[in-house]
Amino acid sequence: MKTQARKVVVALRMAGIAGQDKLNGIFEHLSHGHRWQMTLYRTRHEFSAETVRKDIENGASGFIVAIPDADDALAVLAKSTIPTVVMNVSGGNIEKRTDNLYCVKSDAAKVGREAASEFLRQGNYRSYGYVGYERPAEWSEKRGEAYAARLNEAGFTVSFLKGERPLQKWLIELKKPAAVMTSCDDDAYKVADACRGLNLGIPNEIAIIGVNNDPILCENCDPRLTSIQPDFVGEGLLAARLLERMMANPRRKFKAETKLIGIRGIVRRDSTPPDSISGMMVQKALAFINRKALSGIAVEDVARHLKVSRSLLDLRFREHLGESVYSTILNIRLEEVKRRLRTSSDQIGRIAVDCGWENPASLKNLFKRLYGVSMRDWKARSHEITFLS
Repeated sequence: MKTQARKVVVALRMAGIAGQDKLNGIFEHLSHGHRWQMTLYRTRHEFSAETVRKDIENGASGFIVAIPDADDALAVLAKSTIPTVVMNVSGGNIEKRTDNLYCVKSDAAKVGREAASEFLRQGNYRSYGYVGYERPAEWSEKRGEAYAARLNEAGFTVSFLKGERPLQKWLIELKKPAAVMTSCDDDAYKVADACRGLNLGIPNEIAIIGVNNDPILCENCDPRLTSIQPDFVGEGLLAARLLERMMANPRRKFKAETKLIGIRGIVRRDSTPPDSISGMMVQKALAFINRKALSGIAVEDVARHLKVSRSLLDLRFREHLGESVYSTILNIRLEEVKRRLRTSSDQIGRIAVDCGWENPASLKNLFKRLYGVSMRDWKARSHEITFLS
């Protein structure tokens, strides 16, 4: 006998890669047999105090909230005891709630330290800078503080772009070559644009690291942007697991707690120089894999493209990325499979062929082994959701 699906409200801004990946993390949780009747709000306009009250009246079992500036909606939840998880948002006195609340946050300090360590590994900069978010934001400030602290440990100081100071003037005054971290990819794009206007070479004069690894911004910037990739999927997965835990124990009061999630790594592109010849090899291999993964390429094809042996290529991938060439190719293909299952009405056989599998049965068996559920069931659960426009 099937258990009744829980009514869950997810308020998640979907405008960028962060929201999309967090939703993927939630679906990852659901793919393991959990049943939710999910209502998704995607904008601040949709998610209001009135909608929260109506959802509670209609028997909502829990809330996951990751839409900024929703103070009125959060104020309603702050006065309730309904299981709630907030991701990287605050307001409405939600932080004063003492039970049945988890706060899931990206580890801002780890992001800042990793950016500093990446620049230090390259080791050829005379100055360092940080460009914070345009509006006051705790996560941006913590990233900058941790970035500066790590560089201070190594004997360097950091210049912060503050107040109304013009970006162009600040960039000119940095001693070259300079390394600049930005709070997010949007700011990195602005810095790159300013450098082009000033005829400052990237990365030779100004190296740039952003945060979020938004493919639209990073891949279409000139040059392409290096970016730190927070574990947004992990945030969504953890949020779903914590909410599930609270909903499964309705008689228990869970003490309010904050959970930090780290990063997935750094995606290196053209806005920073490679650390070494081996790093350059990995960058070229990744560019080839990103272009060709869905065509069914094998590791040998990548090695042949770079004119190196498979063993050397695998060694360099494990050194720089911590995984094999095969795993890198497979992960790209599987992520596309899941995206197609979730967003399209295509037949599973069509999806398999389009993502590089000549034999759909091979993909079906692999998918079931990795995720513990068939592709058909995963697709069905992914569509058990009410999208509100």
